[in-house]
Amino acid sequence: MSRKTKINVLLPFKMVGELESRARNNTRSSFIESAIRNKLDGKEAFEAADIPTHQLWGMLHHRAENKVSKQLLMIIREMMLE
Repeated sequence: MSRKTKINVLLPFKMVGELESRARNNTRSSFIESAIRNKLDGKEAFEAADIPTHQLWGMLHHRAENKVSKQLLMIIREMMLE
């Protein structure tokens, strides 16, 4: 097991609120550790699972190039709202 130490940092109020939501699931520390590690290693971590469903749907709808694609996305949206 690796040794760990507690540090104090100043963060924007809104960011603290976002991190607090992870505290309820006991994932806050591991999330912060992973984010810092990725930044220190020069990695840009991206996971589609991090994008809220409604935002992902909007991105897909915006990218749809034809009428059929848009209609299919509207059907998917209706199914998501059920």
